[in-house]
Amino acid sequence: MKYAVLFVLMMTWVAPSHQEEEIEAYAWTKHKLIAHAAGGIKGKDYTNSEEAFRNSYNNGYKLIELDLSLTSDGELVARHGWDETYGQEFKPGSKALTYRKFIKLPYYLQYTPMDFERILALMKKHPEIYVLLDGKVSSHEDTRRLYKKVGEQIQDVDPSVLDRLIPQMYYQKDLKTIKKYGFQDILYIVGREKWTTKDIISFCKKHDIRAIGIAKTRVNDEFVGELFKQGIVTYIYTINDLDEMYSYFEIDVHGFYTDYVIPEEIEDTHN
Repeated sequence: MKYAVLFVLMMTWVAPSHQEEEIEAYAWTKHKLIAHAAGGIKGKDYTNSEEAFRNSYNNGYKLIELDLSLTSDGELVARHGWDETYGQEFKPGSKALTYRKFIKLPYYLQYTPMDFERILALMKKHPEIYVLLDGKVSSHEDTRRLYKKVGEQIQDVDPSVLDRLIPQMYYQKDLKTIKKYGFQDILYIVGREKWTTKDIISFCKKHDIRAIGIAKTRVNDEFVGELFKQGIVTYIYTINDLDEMYSYFEIDVHGFYTDYVIPEEIEDTHN
């Protein structure tokens, strides 16, 4: 009898999920386009709004970039700093809004502001989406403050969500700070520090960084080509013209930040 019971238990036992193990390092780089600041919506960009996020998802994006800023009372929200309104009705300047004021102030009177908790909820709902975190920082100390708050909010986050959060890093000193909160893949944005092609390649190879972002004004054939040879992919920002994108594909640029070019326009013609 006991063997019959054991057999039934073996047949009904389901192996535990290994979803978090299925996300390979830098698997997200198979996608060419990154929806910039959650993506443009009806001619409006930089909103980082929930509607823009959903619109980008519906348009087929798998990589969605969101800007992160701290409110004046220390809450983490999706916003491109505080120097411009981007459609929210307040007087811009160096002083951030409070969380309460920010979250109740729609962009262009119709688009919903998001906090970090809402971002995580959307990622849980859409497990195929990766979110690139663009912390609005201007120093290493800014990065430490921002990611301390990020770290507090991801303590209980499922690994299957955490592994799809991709920090963007501006300063090489930031790597240790970012990594200590459990992040693995990094998109290194070059340009704020003095660098040579050799320096970038050496740093990326040492720390297994396989993707960089760079402004299109800094792109040249030699730089991109050398990175390509080393297996380091390049995303450039921000481009909204398909023909311009194809001119960069010719020199082995891998992908782009964009507000309005949708993935199917690339995927139908470029593999």
